[in-house]
Amino acid sequence: MGNNIAGFCKTEHFAYRQWDRTIKDSVLRSILKNVETNKTNTLLIVSRKVLKKVNIKVNKELFIKIDNNTLITCFYCELQEYYAQNREQNYLIISKI
Repeated sequence: MGNNIAGFCKTEHFAYRQWDRTIKDSVLRSILKNVETNKTNTLLIVSRKVLKKVNIKVNKELFIKIDNNTLITCFYCELQEYYAQNREQNYLIISKI
């Protein structure tokens, strides 16, 4: 695992979470390839359909937190659970690759 991927830098925390959730760099690259780098705090929500296409068999969405072109953390969560918590957040839903 390198420190940069698709124009984004990884934090140590992100690298650990990536390893813990067994998300390969090749999978991240395919997910992030069409995401523009930006300076704002953004949450990427990767749909189950996309995860299935890249051979991740998890029945939840993948959330990737990005701030200032830096990958902060990643986690799996059900989208309904996330919305139920009424969070104020800029987000981008990735539903196809």
